[in-house]
Amino acid sequence: MDSRLIDKTVDLLLGADHVVVLTGAGISTESGVPDFRSPGGIWERYDPTMFFIERFLSDPEEVWRCMLDMHRSSEFTLWDAKPNRGHRALAYLEEVRIVKAVITQNVDNLHQKAGNRTVIEFHGNMLFARCLKCRQKYGYEEVLQDLEKNFTPRCRCGGILKPDAVFFGEAIPQDALKRSFREADECDLMLVIGTSAQVEPAASLPRIAKGMHSLLRGLGGIPLMKPRCSVIEINWEPTPLTGDVSDFLIQGRSGDVLSAIEQKIREKKG
Repeated sequence: MDSRLIDKTVDLLLGADHVVVLTGAGISTESGVPDFRSPGGIWERYDPTMFFIERFLSDPEEVWRCMLDMHRSSEFTLWDAKPNRGHRALAYLEEVRIVKAVITQNVDNLHQKAGNRTVIEFHGNMLFARCLKCRQKYGYEEVLQDLEKNFTPRCRCGGILKPDAVFFGEAIPQDALKRSFREADECDLMLVIGTSAQVEPAASLPRIAKGMHSLLRGLGGIPLMKPRCSVIEINWEPTPLTGDVSDFLIQGRSGDVLSAIEQKIREKKG
C-alpha cells in the first residue's frame, strides 16, 4: 500500500464535488463472502448453471434446494456476513457527504448493513426474494421459513418466488442501469474497488466516468466533452482499467486502503 497514493486520494476526495464508488467482490471477501471466479470461489463449489434463468424457470425447486444448501453451508457466509472495515469506511464517506452513491456488483447487502443509504444494486440482492408474478419482495428469513414447509416458496398471490439477484440470461434492472450510468456520467471522481472490471455492462462505468463513451452526454448526436474526472482503483492486482482508464491503482486489501483513507480524512476534518 503506497502512502503517497493514499494522500493523493484523500486530497482528490476532499476536492471533488460528486464522488461515486463502484465495488466488486473484492471488498466483501474480508467479510468471508467468497467471490465467484477465483480458486475456491463459488463456481468451484456449486454448479454455475444453477444461476441461469432458464434453469430456474424450468426447475425452480432444484435451484431453491441448492440455495438452501448454500445457506446451511458453513463455508458460505453470505446471509450472516457482517460488514468489514472497507464497508464501514465507505459508509463514513457518505455520512460526511463526500460519497454521493455506491454502485455495487455484489448481492450481499453489506453496504446497507454498514450504513450506506444510496446504494445502487447492479446485480440485485440475494438477501431478498421477489415474486415473478406480482413483483412483491420478501426478506430471506421469511423465505427460509416457507422453505421449511414446502418447495418452491410462493408469494401470497400464488406466484413463484425467485432470489432477487440477476441470474445469467436476465437483464440488469432498468432502474439500476439508468441510475448507474447517470451517476458515472455526472461524477468527477470514481473509486473502483475490488472488481476485475471484466463483466459488462458494469465494466463500462469507469469509461463513462472518464467521458470515453456515454449514452447520456450530448444533444442531437453531437458529443460534449466531459469535465475532468479521476478514476482511482483499489485492488489486489491490475485490471483492464489499469494504465488505460484509471489514473492510478492502489494495490492492497480494500479494508486496509479504505481504513487508511478514512483515518486521514477524519484527521483533516478534525
